[in-house]
Amino acid sequence: MQQQDTTPWYRQFWPWLILAILGWGVISSSITLSVALKNPPHMMTGDYERLGKALVDTHVRADRAEALGLAGTLRAAQGEWLLQLTSSADARPGEKLLLLIQHPTDSARDRQVVLNRSAEGRYRAAAAQVPARGRLIVSDLGQTWWISASYRREGDGLEAALKPERL
Repeated sequence: MQQQDTTPWYRQFWPWLILAILGWGVISSSITLSVALKNPPHMMTGDYERLGKALVDTHVRADRAEALGLAGTLRAAQGEWLLQLTSSADARPGEKLLLLIQHPTDSARDRQVVLNRSAEGRYRAAAAQVPARGRLIVSDLGQTWWISASYRREGDGLEAALKPERL
């Protein structure tokens, strides 16, 4: 004579084990999705080119700036950016230059400012909100060369010595 199990399904162990595994999958994938949506990947900045499956820093823009003998001092004071640019005799930086202010971790806080020439080797623009630390890049509008510096702002003012950098 065979015995028949008359216990309802919800009092059995195996259905709950299967439901727990499926529930764990739903919960962990929901957590992963929410973290991914709140933290999208940031754009890479720098002088990179794809080489196979990797990105390689080429330093092309820094090499071009070094060949032109470009260097400068950038100050932020009284709501204005002031750039003093030095270059070799044959370099012609242009009437307008591009200033990129890069936040170290949040690309949404990056800023771009166009600097206008006010005198030979001097450029000015209205100061944008500057993070407490980050990276400053000055280049021509076509970004064929650039000079840069990392900075940490102390107090209200900011002064950075810009030069061709190879990071």
